[in-house]
Amino acid sequence: MKIRSLYSVLLLVSVVMALCACHSTEKNYKDSYEKAVAASRVGEKGEIYAQELEKRKKANYVVDGDSIRLLRNHFNIVDDKVEMIKKYNVVVAEFKQKFNAQSYRDRLRNEGHASYVVYISAQKLYCVVVEGYDEFGPAATFVKNPEKYMKIKVLSPRAWVLTRI
Repeated sequence: MKIRSLYSVLLLVSVVMALCACHSTEKNYKDSYEKAVAASRVGEKGEIYAQELEKRKKANYVVDGDSIRLLRNHFNIVDDKVEMIKKYNVVVAEFKQKFNAQSYRDRLRNEGHASYVVYISAQKLYCVVVEGYDEFGPAATFVKNPEKYMKIKVLSPRAWVLTRI
């Protein structure tokens, strides 16, 4: 009988030890993600990424002596009313996944911005608009210095203005 209870205790201890030892931490996931991102930005893929990043930063429109990026494209609003869309939309983040764009939009809304998500189907890209304007001047002013108007970090390489074709 004593041997049987000794085996039971040893079995219980080994199960508890196995459960404690076999778990992933947030740090492990973050480290793996950072390694994967770093690996994708080297070699030929790294050159393509650098070229794409420069293209996304490039200013193509001059207003009051400053250059900003202005993109004219077809897009649709995601999960909100069409009436929210203004003529000039200040984009501060770009995502491939809808969930990430919505999450960032919600953070901006909590900060007090009239933020919304638009989808550019030609690029398969969800863009988060922090504010929309009927006039170009206020949009350009926001784009020149977005840190002045928002506390959350701009996730695009550079804030830019989106308008419909």
